Amino acid sequence: MTMLKQFFFILALLFTTLPTKAQSSLSEAELELQKQFENLTHAKSDSSKLKLSDEIMGNLKSTLKMKGSFNFPFDLLVNLGKVGSTDEKLRIYSWNCTLDNGEYRYFALLQRKKGRRTHCVELEHNVTIPESMESSLSVSQWLGALYYQVVPFENKNKTCYLLLGWDGNKDRTSKKVIEILSFSKKGEVKLGLPLINWRGKRLSRVVFEYSKQAQMSLKYHGRANCVVFDHLSPSESRYANQFEYYGPDFSYDALEYKNGLWQLIEEFDMSQLN
Repeated sequence: MTMLKQFFFILALLFTTLPTKAQSSLSEAELELQKQFENLTHAKSDSSKLKLSDEIMGNLKSTLKMKGSFNFPFDLLVNLGKVGSTDEKLRIYSWNCTLDNGEYRYFALLQRKKGRRTHCVELEHNVTIPESMESSLSVSQWLGALYYQVVPFENKNKTCYLLLGWDGNKDRTSKKVIEILSFSKKGEVKLGLPLINWRGKRLSRVVFEYSKQAQMSLKYHGRANCVVFDHLSPSESRYANQFEYYGPDFSYDALEYKNGLWQLIEEFDMSQLN
């Protein structure tokens, strides 16, 4: 074998082994995280649950710094929520634990891709922050949710993200959440922008509360470029604003992105999705 052929052989070998090593490291990290999540499901005390969640957060941060982590599926981590944006520039990892008093604690990491680099930002669940649909919040003021859809959209030449999520809330009610996430020029995360036009108000997010016994549909439909959701009503008029009696009434509303705002469409015609 000539020196030139030797060089190309070594170079080819190097490029085939590097991804394998990276995959191996991620697989090992995934197995460790899997053990931690299993321990979390069997934890009895609140202190154990919170301590394990903190350990998972630290381990997950280290794992997401590894090369190739942005596209790694983490299929073994069935208790970790994993959702990516359709522009393939943002992934959100989230999980929760239930405390003895029935309250939920949420944990989440954002992994953002810029060029060839990625960086992570932790969202910190803050139970002392009053829930408001008109406020802008920092990462340390996060209201908490498990996100299942991430929708990118352009606003004033900047990419923002519409997040759809679920919150177990209390014993008698659950919540669905529409949150708006954006990044400053410095890369700082902002939760909540007044880009939702809702019955004459400009909202930064929408929170739906309904009976624990009911199921609410909230989903983005790309072909129609709108978020469609069940309209919630009380089972009887006397239960107005008592959300443990609220559920879908077989009609639908929607948010359509138009002219730089998510515009509310009441009594949405579902045939538009066909």
